[in-house]
Amino acid sequence: MTGISIGWLARRRARKAAAGKAYAGLMKAALAPDFYLTGDVADTFEGRAGMVMVHAALALRRIKAIPGQEGARLAAALNTRVLDGFDAAYREQGVGDSSIARKVRKLAEAYYGLGLALTAALDEKREETRKSGVEAVLARNGVTESSRAAGLGAWLCTLADGLEAQQDSEILAGNLDWLAGAKVR
Repeated sequence: MTGISIGWLARRRARKAAAGKAYAGLMKAALAPDFYLTGDVADTFEGRAGMVMVHAALALRRIKAIPGQEGARLAAALNTRVLDGFDAAYREQGVGDSSIARKVRKLAEAYYGLGLALTAALDEKREETRKSGVEAVLARNGVTESSRAAGLGAWLCTLADGLEAQQDSEILAGNLDWLAGAKVR
């Protein structure tokens, strides 16, 4: 009986560590200065939140593609980390406790909607439809301006392809290769 609970606890700790590692990599990639210095994304709270949402959507799309419960559990843990990060970001800005829940809920709704739309666009089979769909999602959701959506969209498609090529075991360990799209930028 003890062996079962120890095994469960070890898997839970490993999943928490993997979610932390995936989140740290996601944040490093989303907040990389290149996006903001080139003007592809506005260097504002909203622009940075948008990039976090986009990177989280890519990570969750890849993690959810892993068969079995471990992928689903890691996706849930990473999603929780992202939402906790939004909460912490608002607190750092000095937003009061009375309005934080409302602001985080609004941001979470945008995050969920962007994630669904981006996933649907990336799941398109035809390459041209896929790229134009990603561009439309980025522009429609205010992640970037319409004039810059093509470059950012091409980069995201390349990054998504790179994540899909990674081994499931690496993904489950939290090692997402955020440099897969670097060759396009």
